[in-house]
Amino acid sequence: MKVSAIQDDWKEIIHCGLENQQIDFKAPQNWNTIGRVGRAKFARHAIALANTAGGYVVIGVAEDENGNPTKHIGMSVEEASSFDPSTVGQTLASYADPPVSIDVVRPVVDGLQYVVLVVYPFKEMPHVCSNACEHELQPGAFYIRTPDARSKVAIKASELHLLINRALRNQRQMLGRMLRGILYEDKQTDSQEQDIFQSLIQRSRQLAMDKIGRRALRSYPYFELVCMPSKMFSNISITDLRKAVDSVERPALDDLPWDNATSKTEAFATNESICGVHLIGEKPVALWEVYQNGLFYAAARFPEGQSDARCIKARDLSQAVASSISAIGQFFTLLNHADILLDISVRIPNSNGVSLEGISDEEHVCRILDVEVVKQRTAGDLEGGAVPDTAAHIFAEICERFNASFDKAAIAEIKLKFSKYY
Repeated sequence: MKVSAIQDDWKEIIHCGLENQQIDFKAPQNWNTIGRVGRAKFARHAIALANTAGGYVVIGVAEDENGNPTKHIGMSVEEASSFDPSTVGQTLASYADPPVSIDVVRPVVDGLQYVVLVVYPFKEMPHVCSNACEHELQPGAFYIRTPDARSKVAIKASELHLLINRALRNQRQMLGRMLRGILYEDKQTDSQEQDIFQSLIQRSRQLAMDKIGRRALRSYPYFELVCMPSKMFSNISITDLRKAVDSVERPALDDLPWDNATSKTEAFATNESICGVHLIGEKPVALWEVYQNGLFYAAARFPEGQSDARCIKARDLSQAVASSISAIGQFFTLLNHADILLDISVRIPNSNGVSLEGISDEEHVCRILDVEVVKQRTAGDLEGGAVPDTAAHIFAEICERFNASFDKAAIAEIKLKFSKYY
């Protein structure tokens, strides 16, 4: 989870209109006058969010007559300033072990001041309540956030099982990072290179908004893929990029992420990249950009009618994932960098409330703001036959964010389908 500095991003959160597993709303209040019980209530929400998937506590929005958080009142200067990061952080830390990691942000949206507590998910061990406070908190309890927006004690076996699995997953990921750090010690991206990559990602996102449509990419779900090498390239020319772009097959970059017989791609060079805008008729629907330093970016609207209807078809999502992963493997191999480790991030922004259709007869709805799945592979691995396995696991993990689960047999079946084409 990242703290956004873009006011429009905060507007989407503040004007969400309903509480969910990642967002809790509070009416305007003063931290200094709400008392011990009031502060303990914030601690309960913070612990629950951190033990689930992280999230936001928005202060300055009251409930309407139906109990929905739609009255955007905002906060006075005194109320907003009372939420001092050090004071709030120390208070919340006194109720949780280990302490919950938070940020306090004060966005101004439509001329109104708000306070947002950004709560980060636990990294290693889940947070246990370490202090009692009347009916709000009980020591020794693990609080979790439920899909119906309650911050409650985990008492069911299934709830505790999920919490344990999150902790085990985090431990595995931490061990994996340690092992990758040893195996790729001489290939790790330093902080300066990371900053450059992040700056270029933001530039590509801005270009995508300009070409595809700002409203479309701020309001509706879309497919985004970012691939960063663990070390910046230093010997790639624009000519090299163009040759690699033109040589990619299965599918060609001009067909990403959905091949369409009536589509065309307008490609052009910048001072440090090759960029392509995918059009159906005269309407731009996708953009990809590849940089001399190795960064690969792609963004695309879902096929006509899906994004606007707040639904995504599983077959289109699976095609986008598989075709993009295949293209990455080919592209970096063609640049003679088959052995470099790649950070592959697949995202579906604006996913809260969006349904995924075609998995089963049940309704599968996402309840988080942005879906993101990250994998690490080398281009050589992908070209060596790992595309179906990598794409299948990324697709399955995205579906899990839409509350659709797959067992090993189902993933194996997805992998088999992908292997026929890639």
